[in-house]
Amino acid sequence: MTHKGLFEYNRCPFGIRSAAAIFQRNMESLLKSIPRTVVFQVDILIVGRDTEGHLHNLEEVLCRLDRVVVLLSALSILPAAKEVTVPENYDGEFPWFLTRIDTGVTGESRLQLVDDYNGTFGIEGHALLFTLRSFDREEQAMYELEVNVTDTEGRQLNDPISIAIIVSDKNDNAPQFEQETFFASVHQGSQAGYSILSTPATDLDDPSLPSADLRYAIRSQTPAQPSETMFQIDVLTADISLTAEGAALLDLGFVDQYDLIVQVKDMADLNQGHYTQASVIITVTENLWVPLSPVTVRENHEGPYPLALSKAQWNSDRVSYRLEAKLPYPEGPFIIDGEGRIYLTQPLDREQEAEYLLLISAVDDDGGRYDEPLELAVTVTDENDNTPECSPVSYRATVPEGEVKGTRVVTLTAMDQDDPSTENAHLSFRLRGQEPRGPGGSLFWVDAEGTIILARNMTGYSSMRYQLEIEVVDLAGEEGGLSSICWVNVDVHELNDNAPLFPQKQYGPISIPEDTSIGHLVATINVTDADYPLSESWVVVYTFESGNEEQTFGILQEAQSSVGSLVLHKALDYEMASEYTLVVSARNPAELVGSEYGPSSTATISIAVRDVNEPPILSRAVYEVTVPREAQAGSVLLTVEGYDPDTENTPVRFRLGNETIWWLSVSAESGEVTFLGRDPAGGSHVVEVVVEDGVDPSLFVTAHLVIHIEDFWEEAPGPLLEYSGDFLCTPRREDQSIAISTPHRRGTGSNGPSVISVGGKPMEQRMWKLSQVNDTHGFLSIALSWVDPGVHQVLIVLSEKGEHSQRHSDTLTVNICTCGSRGECRSEVGPIPGKPTILTTVGTTVGTLGMIGFFLIIVLVHMSITGNQLKKRKRNISIESAPLRTSA
Repeated sequence: MTHKGLFEYNRCPFGIRSAAAIFQRNMESLLKSIPRTVVFQVDILIVGRDTEGHLHNLEEVLCRLDRVVVLLSALSILPAAKEVTVPENYDGEFPWFLTRIDTGVTGESRLQLVDDYNGTFGIEGHALLFTLRSFDREEQAMYELEVNVTDTEGRQLNDPISIAIIVSDKNDNAPQFEQETFFASVHQGSQAGYSILSTPATDLDDPSLPSADLRYAIRSQTPAQPSETMFQIDVLTADISLTAEGAALLDLGFVDQYDLIVQVKDMADLNQGHYTQASVIITVTENLWVPLSPVTVRENHEGPYPLALSKAQWNSDRVSYRLEAKLPYPEGPFIIDGEGRIYLTQPLDREQEAEYLLLISAVDDDGGRYDEPLELAVTVTDENDNTPECSPVSYRATVPEGEVKGTRVVTLTAMDQDDPSTENAHLSFRLRGQEPRGPGGSLFWVDAEGTIILARNMTGYSSMRYQLEIEVVDLAGEEGGLSSICWVNVDVHELNDNAPLFPQKQYGPISIPEDTSIGHLVATINVTDADYPLSESWVVVYTFESGNEEQTFGILQEAQSSVGSLVLHKALDYEMASEYTLVVSARNPAELVGSEYGPSSTATISIAVRDVNEPPILSRAVYEVTVPREAQAGSVLLTVEGYDPDTENTPVRFRLGNETIWWLSVSAESGEVTFLGRDPAGGSHVVEVVVEDGVDPSLFVTAHLVIHIEDFWEEAPGPLLEYSGDFLCTPRREDQSIAISTPHRRGTGSNGPSVISVGGKPMEQRMWKLSQVNDTHGFLSIALSWVDPGVHQVLIVLSEKGEHSQRHSDTLTVNICTCGSRGECRSEVGPIPGKPTILTTVGTTVGTLGMIGFFLIIVLVHMSITGNQLKKRKRNISIESAPLRTSA
C-alpha cells in the first residue's frame, strides 16, 4: 500500500510551527485509519533519522528541509516480501524503500546484508530494505540478496533470509538492424514469393513484453518502376520476397537495381514505440537456373566412372544441390556434387531401364528450395546385347494331305529385348534343315518374316511327321547378328481316301478237331490299303458281320498292324456244331473320304469241325461219405455216375485207382462202391475211382472218394482212469483242476503215443479243458467261466496209436459246486429233473441250427458239381481274350 506525495509542505509563508501544526492535524486524521501496529512504526519514523543516523524531532526536520514530502511508502507501511519487483530507471526520492524484512524474531536483533552490491542496497535500522540508486534491466535484471539476523552480540538467530529484487522492463531501447545497408540479388524469371533475403533486427528490452515485439515494413522503393510494389516483407520475420506483380514485371533491361528503405518498430502494432530504418540494395541478375538438355548414355558404357553427364547452376553461391528421381521413374546410379555436376556411377542396362528422369533442386542451409526443381532426362541407347528367341521355342503344325504348293503352314514369332526401333531387334528367319529330307528335296521353306510355306504339293511325302530347324537372326539377317534356333514339328494329316481290300474273297474250308484248345490260331487274314502306312487311314479293324453269334471265335490284332489272327475263343463241340461260315469285314478307324467300302473289303472264312472220341464225363468229381461203426460187410456206401459224351449207348466202366484197398470194392458196370467189412484204420481216406471209355480204355477220368471211418473201440481190461479231487468250483478258478492218470497197459502193437482227451458231444466237450502231461497223466479243469453246479459225467478217451490203433473210454464223475472264499464246496439245490438248463437249451438250439446249415451246404455243393459236369454238348467254355479285338 503506497501513498506517494500525500502531504507536501513549504517553509514559506507558514513558518515552521504552522507547518508542523498542519502536518500534525493531517497525520492524526490519516493515522486513525491505519492499524495501531503500523501507527507505532510511523510514530518512530516521524522521529526519523537523518542520512548520518542522528535523531531529530519533527521541528528540526522541518527546519532543515526546504521542501518536505511525506511518503507513506517510506513510512513502514510496506509489506514484508521475499520477492520484490521494481521498475527500471526510477526517478523518485531516495532512499527508495523496497520492502520490510520480516525476521520472525522477538526482541532486539540486528540485520546485515551479505552482499550490498557495492552500496546499492541497505537496511534501515528498523528492518526496512532500501536502495540509493535506480536500476537498469538491460544491465542486470535481478538481484539476489541474503540478510543475516543476529542478536546484539553478533550471534546468528536463524537461517539467512533470501530476497529477490526483480527489475521490470521499461521501453528504453530502440530496435537495431544487424547492419545499416543490406545487399542482395534476384534473378530475372524468379517466381512470386521468391525469398531474396532476411533483414532481422534486435531489441535489448524484455522479449516477453511489447517493448521488444518488433514489426517490419518497407517504407520506400527506389525506383518505383515498373511498379512501386515490386517487393514485400514479412512483418514478423523480415523476409523480403518478390510480389506476384514484381515477378511478372522484373526486367533486367529496364531496372537493374532497387533501393529499399526497411523500417523496424517495437511495441508491436501500437502507435508508440521506437523505430529504426535500414537500406536494402537489390541487384537484378540474369537467371542461371535454366532447364537442362536431355542426355543419352550408351548401355554398357565402358566408363571411366563416375561419368559426367550434365551441370546445374543456381543464381548465387549460397546454395546446395539435391538430386532425386521423379516418380514413377527409378532413382538409378546417379549423384550430384556441390558444384551442381551430375554423374553416372556405373554402366546401365537398357533392357532393365530405358529412361530416367532426375530432379535437381537448389536448396538453402535449412533444406528449403529456392525454386522449382530442374528436370534432367537420361535416355539409355541400345546395344545389340540380346539374342532373339522364338516364342515358343517349339511349334507344332498340321498339313492336310493334298495341300498345294504355296500353302501357309504356320507363322513363327520371336522376341528380341533390344530396342525395337533399331536394327538390333530387326529379326529375320531362315530354314536350316528338314528331317526327314525326302527324295524330292525340302517340302517347306520359310520367308524372312517367319512364315513357313509348302515348297511343293503335299502328295509325294515320305513321312507323316517332319521336323524343321529354323534360325532367327537379328540385324535383319546381316553378318554379325545374334541368332537362335526354333523347332517346328509338322504332322501330315492323312486323308482316308482308300478302303482296305482283301486279297481273296474266300478262306478255307479250314478243318480243326473239336478238341482244339482255346486260343488256337485258326487262320491269318490280311488286307492292303493304299493310304500311308501306320496312319489312322491305313490301320484296319476287323469285324465279324455274321457266323460268330456265339462268340466262338475272335480276331487278335497287334497295334499298328493290318494282320488279323483268327483264334478259337470257346471250346468246340462236334455234336453241337460241325461247321462255321464266318463273314469278316475290314474298316479303317478314320472316316472314309471320297470313297466307299465295297465287296472287296469283306471276306468269308469256312471252318469244318472234326469229330473226336472223348473221355467219359462224371456227374461229380468228388464224393464224400462216412462209414459208421456198425456198418456191415457188403454195405453200399455210394454210386459213382459217369457217361460217354460221344454216343449215349456206349457203356463206361468203373474201377478202383488203387487195387490194394482191400476193404472197398466198386462195380465195373454200375459204379456202386461197397464196404467189404474188414476193419481199416480210423480217420479219413481218399480213394480214386477210374471211369474208362467203353471202347478206348485210354480215355478215362478219375473221381475222388473222401471216406471217413468211425473208430472201433474195444473195452479196456480193468479200470481205465484214476483221479484225485472230487469237485471243481464255479465260477472257474484258474488254479483248480483234477489230476487224471491211466494205469492201463497198452495192447499188442500199440507202440505209438497215447492221447488223453475229452469225448462226448461237442456242446459237452466245450465245457472242459484237459491238459495232458505225458502218456499216462493229465489235468481236467473247467473251460468255461461258468458251469451249472451239480454232478457231471465227463467222457474221457484214451487213444493209442501204433500198428493197430486202439481207443478206450471211461466216464469221470465230477461234482461242480459254488465255493466260498476259502475254496470250500457249498451245497446247491440241483436242477429239476427233466427241465433243461439255460446252457443245455442254448446248446440244443445251436446244435440244431448247425445241422440244418450242414445239410444245406451238402445240397449246394452237390448242385454246383452237378451243374459244372453237365453233358459236354451243353458246355460253353471261354478263354481269356485280353489282347483280342472282338467283332462288334
